[in-house]
Amino acid sequence: MLIFSHTCQYAIKACIVLATEKRKVGIIDISEVIGTPTAFTSKILQQLTKKQLISSGKGKGGGFYLSDEQFESLTIKDIYENFEGKEVLTSCLLGLKKCSGENPCPIHHLAIAVRENVLIMFQYKIKDLKDLGSVMQMMAVPSDL
Repeated sequence: MLIFSHTCQYAIKACIVLATEKRKVGIIDISEVIGTPTAFTSKILQQLTKKQLISSGKGKGGGFYLSDEQFESLTIKDIYENFEGKEVLTSCLLGLKKCSGENPCPIHHLAIAVRENVLIMFQYKIKDLKDLGSVMQMMAVPSDL
């Protein structure tokens, strides 16, 4: 089941790396950890920086990082809405224009249950995900990043 596009998945993984490191991390290191080409990772991180979801520093000692405020507040929802938009969770999963509680599509009630769980997941902050050791193990983060 794919809730997030691949781009959104990589953006979330990159933010978990930044939350774990709590320092500036170079694009090559992030790309290696999340398993994406550097150019693709660069585009993702530039978009996150442009929307001020993460920060970056240029030049020697530069890289991407989370400011204290970003570290404390960045949620899965923030990243998701940046890449997928806000209307995805409010539109009919079958694409019907007149789907509602009063005029439901065949899967409307199932979709509502899924949406409720997704909305709970969206409340998770990236800083909290970094503490789920299995997340970083699954990403195979090198200890010398």
